[in-house]
Amino acid sequence: MNTNATLTTDVTGWRLRLLHSFQTRPALHCLGLLIAGALSTLSFAPFYIWPIYLLAVSYLMLAWQSSKNLKQSFSFGFSFALGLFGSGISWVYVSIANFGQVGIAISLLITLGLIAAAALYWGLAGIAYSKLRQYLALSFRVPLFVALVLLFEWLRSTLFTGFPWLLPGYIAEKSWLFEMLPIGGIWLTSALVLLTSAAFAMTLFLGQSLRYLVTASLLWLIAGALNFSAPNYVTEKESHSVTLIQGNVAQDVKWLPETAAPTLTYYQQATFENIQSDIVVWPETAITYVLHQVEPYLKPFSEDLEKQGTTVITGVPVWDKERNSYFNSVWATGNGFGVYEKQKLVPFGEYVPLEDWFGPIFDLFGMPMSQFRKGPANQPTLQAGELSVAPFICYEVVYPDLVRSMVRDSDVLLTISNDGWFGHSIGPLQHLQIAQFRAKEAGRYMIRATNTGVSAIIDTNGQIVSELPQFVRATLTGSIATVDGNTPYVMNGNLALWLLFALLIGLGFIPVRKPRR
Repeated sequence: MNTNATLTTDVTGWRLRLLHSFQTRPALHCLGLLIAGALSTLSFAPFYIWPIYLLAVSYLMLAWQSSKNLKQSFSFGFSFALGLFGSGISWVYVSIANFGQVGIAISLLITLGLIAAAALYWGLAGIAYSKLRQYLALSFRVPLFVALVLLFEWLRSTLFTGFPWLLPGYIAEKSWLFEMLPIGGIWLTSALVLLTSAAFAMTLFLGQSLRYLVTASLLWLIAGALNFSAPNYVTEKESHSVTLIQGNVAQDVKWLPETAAPTLTYYQQATFENIQSDIVVWPETAITYVLHQVEPYLKPFSEDLEKQGTTVITGVPVWDKERNSYFNSVWATGNGFGVYEKQKLVPFGEYVPLEDWFGPIFDLFGMPMSQFRKGPANQPTLQAGELSVAPFICYEVVYPDLVRSMVRDSDVLLTISNDGWFGHSIGPLQHLQIAQFRAKEAGRYMIRATNTGVSAIIDTNGQIVSELPQFVRATLTGSIATVDGNTPYVMNGNLALWLLFALLIGLGFIPVRKPRR
């Protein structure tokens, strides 16, 4: 069956030649999509040139719409994503090469494997689009594109713990669409980005789907209006002082036994210098001793904090004898209490997926794998005085559903991290951007304390109130506020996304008047 038969009867001239080139010169367009994907990284932090991504995805839509078989569709999608992730997450090489003890060749191989695995989802989405478009009229191609890309991005974010990095909606920070986050979260903004790109491609280049381009334009205008006059989803109440301590301990010495005591002493001294703060936050694994070992030593310190009304929240490893496991954890002490165990572990960093298969391979290469286990679901928040604090360790802040599940019981969000693994790359800056999105979605202040930066205080609008530069040992003191109310996203989850899909499907049933030849 010629899947383009209905399409080619409605286009002429340069449009027809463009569509024909995808079928006759697929290698050239694979190269073009690879470059377009690589340039798309400039749409995310720290560059924020968001129109590049929209144009690149439009190019991909044209390629999928014009491909003549499943192989071409896979190649187009895989090439685009290979460029995107090859430039956008190549920073993982820094941690593997510098700290993995496996050499340059193996580090490159592992990095390329991760990039290819992430790109695979876009290739499979291309196959699904090419297969399903045969059964749908042209009027349904735009919602099909949006739905399939989102589906496979969700799978990429879920399977084997998931890797929800560089989702389409993250380009929205400096655009009007950022104001859609409190309404529908990152998945709604991702859908709007994909809708805009697909509608642009189908309308401008194929002379079809003007209804979707008009719809996308109206949604952008609504988002623009919200930028100038957004509803007050939450109302700020009491103010509290907070101090973030950025230890800037070099990763290659952080876990050495001779480093543990001086580092702990520094954090204690810096805390006493800021004892007036309600909350003092130390980064992920700021304490490199196991909690049950160091807790008796810190008892006088904790008692002094309690007398001053100060809570220290810090990252620390926890050993649970009953479960025979280590946990990457957050501990509150002083005028607070609680231990939180990390639920979302970093694949190949904190655990090995399919460990029975891959574990021996990494042992052979001498790559040091941590033996952390994931914590249970539905853990309570930490308590800092009268405040309920929802904690997230490093990678966990990239999971919008996990954050949303803990928002209603919290007054403030907290994420601690150690981005020293990734050196001077763009990875830590992308990580900071993701934390801003979670604060905007939830309508909560976000406290972000890291070992090497960027440590920051983020307000309920996802804006950075104050921050510390990277790779300096310093403290940052500021204020946060508790809030009344919840955003629509916190209350309704992805309801806005499903309503958008209902609208797009409804538009597909509107009859199309074919243009005169």
